[in-house]
Amino acid sequence: MSDELSYRRLPSLTSLRFILACPVIWYHVSYVSGIFDGSLHKSLAIVSPFAAGAVSAFFILSGFVVTWVYRPGDRPASFWRRRWWKIVPNHLLAWTATLVLFAVAAKQMPMPSPPGDGTAAAVTNLFLVQDWVPDYHLYSGFNTPAWSISCEVFFYALFPALILVARKIPAQRLRPVWAVLAGVIVLIPLVSAAIPGPELYDWLPINERSLWFVYIFPPVRLLEFALGIVTARLIQTSTWPRIRRRYLGISLFVLFAALPSLPPQYAMGSAAAPALAVMIARTALADIEGRSRRLPRPALILLGESSYALYITHAPLMMAARYLVGPDPDLAPWVGFAWVLGVIAVAIPLSVVVYRYFELPLMRRWSRSRRTPTPPQPAPAPTPASST
Repeated sequence: MSDELSYRRLPSLTSLRFILACPVIWYHVSYVSGIFDGSLHKSLAIVSPFAAGAVSAFFILSGFVVTWVYRPGDRPASFWRRRWWKIVPNHLLAWTATLVLFAVAAKQMPMPSPPGDGTAAAVTNLFLVQDWVPDYHLYSGFNTPAWSISCEVFFYALFPALILVARKIPAQRLRPVWAVLAGVIVLIPLVSAAIPGPELYDWLPINERSLWFVYIFPPVRLLEFALGIVTARLIQTSTWPRIRRRYLGISLFVLFAALPSLPPQYAMGSAAAPALAVMIARTALADIEGRSRRLPRPALILLGESSYALYITHAPLMMAARYLVGPDPDLAPWVGFAWVLGVIAVAIPLSVVVYRYFELPLMRRWSRSRRTPTPPQPAPAPTPASST
């Protein structure tokens, strides 16, 4: 197995993006929207660790994919240009929709907590710098999902340097590097737990600065992106160990079962990063070895390709739908769940439209230079995959 495999498509990872988006969308629409109240609303917070874990998986997957498609000689400017046209137009579209929504709704937006509709939240959200200030109403304000895009901008800014370092690591040292990264990621919540402050949520005893450090702060989340880079390099160099699926399932089960006994910062997703990296590696290997059957289906691939549009546009749609039912809807539970399913049922096809008719045309037109690219150097001959 060699770098030449990096030019092979991994459709199952594309489909996986949609699957990972589902718990995030469900958590936002069912819980963050405030459509329910009382004990039912509190009980829906149980989805939060799964949504946070999905975000961690997205960061790992991002590092994996950009490493997988990287070719020696690719100029940083070309990489940044492609990433800019991938993330910024959809971000600006969602930001504009949110701005119009707040202009129409003014101060009457019926959300359970102030969504950060002030000038500071709007400006920091626009320029994707909201994650650098430990202020809940900035990093969770305006179009809330954009906080993770703020992290991605930081990751992409550093990627040309990170990939050069990663490619210089000898193949036999990649496993120890992976283990160190995984260990540091798992220990980060303990560091965050030492940060004092009043609790931010009634269902999760974690304060604003602690939440910001463990979940939002870009240099901390960079560790998961780097884990994705090293995971891809392990597969490219045929040094990824064979880990059976049942061990992956057991590790995830033990983690979630242990959450009540761990500091609450462990509910913010990153502790699952090592297991999630294994899941991503297994999914990629299934494509490489021709074993994948369920994920690489055209409909799922299209939904995966549209997942970024879904992620960045569902919040303004959700807030508009929430505004329409009023500040105190007092809905029967079945009506509330029908509202949740209705919002999601609109958000998914809307994301496909945005992807096909907005995101994709702009990327095709502007993301690549019109100059003829230099052909990549031939990759070394494949070597047998290792297993343990």
